[in-house]
Amino acid sequence: MHFRFLKVSVSIDLSYWIFLLLVMGNIGGQYIESLLWSSIFTFSILIHEYGHALTALFFDAEPIIVLQAFGGTTLFNTSRTTDKQQFLITLAGPLFQGLLALIAYLLLQFNIFSSYLLKHLLFVTTYINGRWLLLNLIPIAPLDGGWLVRYILEKRFGHKGYLASIIIGLVAAAMAIPFFYFQGYHWFFIIQLFICGWHYCKLWQKEREW
Repeated sequence: MHFRFLKVSVSIDLSYWIFLLLVMGNIGGQYIESLLWSSIFTFSILIHEYGHALTALFFDAEPIIVLQAFGGTTLFNTSRTTDKQQFLITLAGPLFQGLLALIAYLLLQFNIFSSYLLKHLLFVTTYINGRWLLLNLIPIAPLDGGWLVRYILEKRFGHKGYLASIIIGLVAAAMAIPFFYFQGYHWFFIIQLFICGWHYCKLWQKEREW
């Protein structure tokens, strides 16, 4: 599936639909409930990725959004951007998603809408984006939190900062995996965190060999 919106090309891979079916299959309930959660989940990911993409577009970096298993990614021409611009592009995703969650939460708290359906939609939007934002800000690459921490530490401390980002990632993975498991996150996300943690183990092992 391909479309173009706000001068950004979006591609949705078959693996994303399979991933969505597996994740939403655990919700249960009626068909309309699963459809609502799936729609808001997809919309939320697009908002997040458009945060990256529109910032990259501002820097003339030719962004492309791809939705695939485990979520989405925004590809852009890194040769046209500085390190600082790449940091801002990375930061924009969580900011857009956090703004969406905040707006939905405030609308729900101020009880602006009387419709049960709209209230439920706002609740689901707040719930999905709040949990997704928390997961995405864990300081483990390729999650946004990992790239942001690595950029800040490397800029400040050079190679020692890079090593520190690896240690932080390892500690974060060790803490996050049991935490998110007991918080009831889907096993797909737990596996993703485990893979990220394993990747950091390999990076640390490689550094020790030098």
